[in-house]
Parts: sequence; C-alpha cells; structure tokens
Amino acid sequence: MMNGMLLEGADLIDGTGGPVVRDAMVLLAGDRIRYAGPRTGQFDGAAIRRWQLSGKTLIPGLIEAHTHAAYPADMRAYVKNGITTIRFAGLDLATVSALRERIARGDIVGPRILSCGPMIDQPPPAYPEWSVAVRTPAEAAATAERLIIEAGVDALIVTQRVTAPVLRAVIAVAHAHGRSVVGQTWAVDGKEAADLGIDELHNSARVFVSRDYPTERLLRYDSIAERLALSGRAWATIDWSATQAILDTMVARGVRYCGMQVITQFQAGEGVAELEADNDFTTLFGAKERGSFGDFIRLLQGSWTAADKACWRVANEERMEWMRRFRALGGVLLAGTDMQFGGIMLHRELANLAALGLSPMEVITAATGGSARALRLEVGTIAAGRPADLVILRRDPLRDLAALRDITCVVRGGAVLWREPRDGPVPPPDPAR
Repeated sequence: MMNGMLLEGADLIDGTGGPVVRDAMVLLAGDRIRYAGPRTGQFDGAAIRRWQLSGKTLIPGLIEAHTHAAYPADMRAYVKNGITTIRFAGLDLATVSALRERIARGDIVGPRILSCGPMIDQPPPAYPEWSVAVRTPAEAAATAERLIIEAGVDALIVTQRVTAPVLRAVIAVAHAHGRSVVGQTWAVDGKEAADLGIDELHNSARVFVSRDYPTERLLRYDSIAERLALSGRAWATIDWSATQAILDTMVARGVRYCGMQVITQFQAGEGVAELEADNDFTTLFGAKERGSFGDFIRLLQGSWTAADKACWRVANEERMEWMRRFRALGGVLLAGTDMQFGGIMLHRELANLAALGLSPMEVITAATGGSARALRLEVGTIAAGRPADLVILRRDPLRDLAALRDITCVVRGGAVLWREPRDGPVPPPDPAR
C-alpha cells in the first residue's frame, strides 16, 4: 500500500540550476518528497492520489533571506506569492515566537520562519526595540551563546556600530555552534568583516570606498536618516579602484551578498506607484500595515533633502554595478527585501537580479537552492528525501519571470497552504485506482 500524492506531467525546475525535467513526476509522501524526476512506471497501479499537471511548471518554494515584516497580512502575501520560507534578520524574540505559534495553531497561514534573533549592536543601537546592545567582546560572546542555546536562533546578525573585536567574538561563538553570521556592518567595512569570517553581508553594510567621504566622516552621524543619507552620497561617489579590494576579499572568503535593492529603490521613489497599484497590495494590506511602513520610511529618511534623494538615485545605479562586478568575480547573491509587503517586493527584487544579467534559471536558483545553501536549509530543491515545499505555476518562468506570480498552488511541508480559488480544490483520491 502506497500513500501520497503524485504530481505528474509538469515541467520540473528543481532548484539546483540543472536542466528542466520535462513531463516529470513528483511523489509527495507526508511532509517529504519521495520521488522527483522523469516519468516512470514504478507507480503504475499504486493506491495514490494523482494530479495531472500537463502544461504547468513545478519549482521549489521561494526563500526570502531578509525581512522584518511580521503582520498576518505579510504572511499571507508571502504564501500567496510562492514564498514558503522567510528569515527575520533582526527582530525581537517575542514577536517571532508569537508569530510561529499562530501559524502552527492554524490561526493564520504563513511560511516557515527562520530567525537571526535581535540585532547585535553596540550602544547606542539604531533600532533599540529590535536590538541587544553589547559593549565588550566578552559580553558579545555571552549574548551570542544565549541566543543560540536558549533562544534557538538559526543565525546571528550584527549591525552598524559593531567593531572588529566584538564581531570576532560573535563569529567565533556562531561558528562553534554551526550558525552563520549576517552583517549590516558600518564601523567595520566589507573587507575586514570578510577577513574576520563573516558569512553574509547585506544591503546597508559598508562594502565600498568613496572618493569624497572618508571612513571617519561616514562614522560620524547622529541618526539612522543621517547615516543613510551619508551612505547614498558615498555610493554616488564610489572609488572603484579602492573598492576592488573589498570585492576581491568577499569573493575569496565566500561571503554572500544580499543587496535588497528594492528598499533603496523605494526610498528614492522608484517602484512606489507599481506597489500601490498591485492587486495584492490593495486587497491584503490595510491602513494599519500601510501606516506602519510609512512610519518606518520616515524614520529612515525623515531628514533627507531633495539632494539626498537625487544622490540615492545615482547610488542605486552604482549599487547595481557593484553587484554585477561581485557576481562576475564569482560572488553569490541572495534575494531579500528588508521591507514590508515582501510577498510582492521579493518578486521585484528577482527582477533586479535579472537586470544584473542573471538568466531566469539563475534567478530562480538564487531564490531557492542557492539561498537554501546559504541559510543551511534542507528546503530549496525538489529531490527525494527533501521537505515537500513546492509551487505549481501555470506557465514557464524561464520564458517570463512574471510567471513566478502566476501560481495555482503552494505547498509547504506537504500541506497545501494556498490554492488559487478559480482552480478549485486539490484533486480528491481517485476511487478508480
């Protein structure tokens, strides 16, 4: 007797970057994948449910590498848009725990949740409600140990004011426990962070050298908005020759980079109209969520002038060029948003990756198997023995990346989280088999 659901006839993109398997079969058994590959006769006559998916495409569930958005509407938007795993990169433990419990109870629908715990920063922390401030390497090591052992975090994140001795202490503890360290470092630049052994650097990390803004000026600021304004001006005057050492070291040390270009584009006014016109934005998010994000944006750029925004438009082009050069050297890019409405905005970020020159297959791999490797996860690929996370698309995303949002069904851990209403329910057991 064989139990499970056999998906047959779809094209399979397995998340490894390998060739598409045409007319594939994927057998789901419980929360795992039992078989994934070419059509085979081994299931003929088996007492299993069969779902004919000719003309459809199967991909692994997408992975969001950096978010802070914790509203139920965000969780639903993630699921509806094919994102089955998210990672909170700096959020208080209580909020993450409560959200996980609500999803586990079935109160709300949501993706698998990973957490870096609160941001580890040095005083004064930029985001005190989401941070733990440490003053010495010993205090940093003790905090890292507590977050891993007692809170069970999946990784650690260090931010703006963290200095090299504190960063070294956090990395040592994290690596001793098999955890990664994510950085949005500012006091420490990308080369030094890479040499210290950091695993990932994300969008607001100082991974460049400016012609006009030396380090001592960049470290002198009084608010988040001022630091980000300085960052935009510095990116807009990047010194590519001096920046090359940062790029080379990050690639040589295997440091992955998550650009999250969508948030900096949004701050410069790009993509705002598209977001506000999006059907999921208008139907899933209400005044509470929109107001919260508006408050956050004002915190990030409340003191910006028109000149600051103009600099950021130039800076965004330079950031894109930085990522092109990083990738050309062999660097690995991750997909994340760093903003609310991530279920929508992650797809815009995937379009940004395509604009860097990644092929559709490379974009999909970056957001599935590539991110899974970086986050040390079993998910991200469709293969025998792996967790049953997958998305059924109506059409081929290799022809048009927009097909990644043309979804008929989303499965996480073998359970259907979302099904397009017009497509009807998942097929019931076939009494003829």
